[in-house]
Amino acid sequence: MAKPRKSFYLWIAGKALYWLLGFGIFLMTAFLLWRIYFSGLLPKEMKRLAVNDELKAAYAVHGDEIKLLTQEQGTHTRTEENYGYFAVPRFVFIPEANQVQVIFRYNNSTLKYTQQKYELAERPPRGEEIFDVSLVSVCDLTPEDKADNVDGSETLGKTRVAPTSYEVTTTKLYTYFCYTFDGVSVTPETITVFFDIYYKGDLDYDKPAYGTLRLYHNEEPWQTVKLTARDRKALGE
Repeated sequence: MAKPRKSFYLWIAGKALYWLLGFGIFLMTAFLLWRIYFSGLLPKEMKRLAVNDELKAAYAVHGDEIKLLTQEQGTHTRTEENYGYFAVPRFVFIPEANQVQVIFRYNNSTLKYTQQKYELAERPPRGEEIFDVSLVSVCDLTPEDKADNVDGSETLGKTRVAPTSYEVTTTKLYTYFCYTFDGVSVTPETITVFFDIYYKGDLDYDKPAYGTLRLYHNEEPWQTVKLTARDRKALGE
């Protein structure tokens, strides 16, 4: 009986290698898609409004006509020293309640980089409030003269507001905070509203923030966010 030729075994080995390689590429692609899409979805705890007395009072007056407004702004920090460290995947301005709610997110590697940046003995723990956050509103003090609106000008007024409350949750990859800011309103004089992030162990508002994301600009259009069933249920409790 004739023995199988060597080339036949090489052909079989080549086919096996081809399929193994293809399967490996498939698994890698599937993992990347999961990492990019599914892991970035908001946890259910972050998919509804955080309800406090101010928001309940506004909802009691306006009901489902209450406005939830947002803008199309950059969602991730992108400077050289904080590229991708911090994100704001969702935020809403609620004019009738003079309130802003911000979903703040960072991944596990942000804690590693924070440890390195500030030369900490241990990596900061997940799920704890290690970053100081605030809203900074920039207003035009001379609205009749738009030409003097340059950074650092005395004709621009800045107001910093701290959050009144927060909720926190963690996933395998991320830490999420839902911050509520009360007493915040956008007026015709408001030019921009920024979300500033500082490391609490190096808190100095005279220094540049560890990360900053813009939430509002007066030249960008508002977009309306609809109340969800989760929102209505929370507001009615």
